[in-house]
Amino acid sequence: MPFFKLKEMPGSVVSPGHSTAYGPTITGKELEIGYYTEPKGSGAKPHHHPSEQIILVLTGRLRMRIGEETRDIGPGEVALILGNQEHEQQALEEGTRFVSFKTAAGAQPLDD
Repeated sequence: MPFFKLKEMPGSVVSPGHSTAYGPTITGKELEIGYYTEPKGSGAKPHHHPSEQIILVLTGRLRMRIGEETRDIGPGEVALILGNQEHEQQALEEGTRFVSFKTAAGAQPLDD
């Protein structure tokens, strides 16, 4: 199926035990996009994966650590995570919503 309505798709926790990101994920043969939300104070533990990842904040704020750099990002701001680069995130506001985009290869995080 080539068309999707995010509001009609079932959501799930992306990586239970690793991340609290919740929402629908569309995974193609080569690409993956997720439309996620996280409760305030929760997020993703430090991890890395082979694929690059781009995170676009839609609402709320995320505290992102990528490598050695930490920054708070909000609506319209983007984080670029290179392949195998350690990163983590935490939602700073209730209802924080973001889009995650990466290659489908290596979609599951690798623990250090």
